[in-house]
Amino acid sequence: MTALLALALAAAPGCPDALAATARLEAPADLAPAAPAVVARLVDRGAGGPANALEAEAAALAEAAGEGDLAAAAARFRARLARHCALAAQRPARAALRSADRRALDEILSRPEFREARADRGAIGRWLSELWRRILDLLGTDKAGRYAAGGRTLFFAAVAMALAAVLALMVRRRSAAGRPRPAAAAPPSPGRPEASEGTPPWERLGVRDAFRSLLGLLERNGRIPRRRALTNRELAVHLAAAPSSPPGLASAFADLAYRFDRTVYGGVPMAGPDVVAFSRQLDRVRTLAGARS
Repeated sequence: MTALLALALAAAPGCPDALAATARLEAPADLAPAAPAVVARLVDRGAGGPANALEAEAAALAEAAGEGDLAAAAARFRARLARHCALAAQRPARAALRSADRRALDEILSRPEFREARADRGAIGRWLSELWRRILDLLGTDKAGRYAAGGRTLFFAAVAMALAAVLALMVRRRSAAGRPRPAAAAPPSPGRPEASEGTPPWERLGVRDAFRSLLGLLERNGRIPRRRALTNRELAVHLAAAPSSPPGLASAFADLAYRFDRTVYGGVPMAGPDVVAFSRQLDRVRTLAGARS
């Protein structure tokens, strides 16, 4: 036990008194009320590390004073104290050289407000400084010493630029992930191939706008349903079946829809006569759509 006490004294100054006090209090009934005070003195003098488990064991022993299992609680407390001091004695020898500083730090960290781990904001700076010192030690030349000040500035600037680049990349990725993705293009209707390069885009655009304008007129006049989801062929069938459709409207619309599909979806260019025929058929459908049945 003497060797253990010597090691515990170097690592945790409060351990020898705590072990001696528990040895004097042999009876569990005597140890139970004194256990919390023994641990408190141990923490005040230097526990050699966090004493949370030891404090909890002392509180459990004090609560068991009026119960029948007092002897077992006292044995658990003695074992916990011996284990705590044994672990404190195993600390590195170089830490014992600064026992006063380590003791003060342990006392601070054992407080309730510091029991949870906290981020060390200065760790990166200390790590970079230590890395720079090691680099200079490896170089070990007078020239390296003369240029140490400027080199250190460049070194920290390079590290700062690298960290800034990584941070900017993370921000860009997060912004890209937060932006809504563009909606997928609707697949073409069955039987309607995509427009090819045969028809110039401006020609397809003019035909498309004229046909859409006609569909809007048919909607306003009640010839076709609003918010339609029908193909041009289904619209022609609807016009043919509607009792109020003027004679010739369904057939004229079907011919116009065929010319529209052939140019816009089929990619077949309109020649001069085709443009004239499309325009005349468009005017005819407009006239019939506005006629009263």
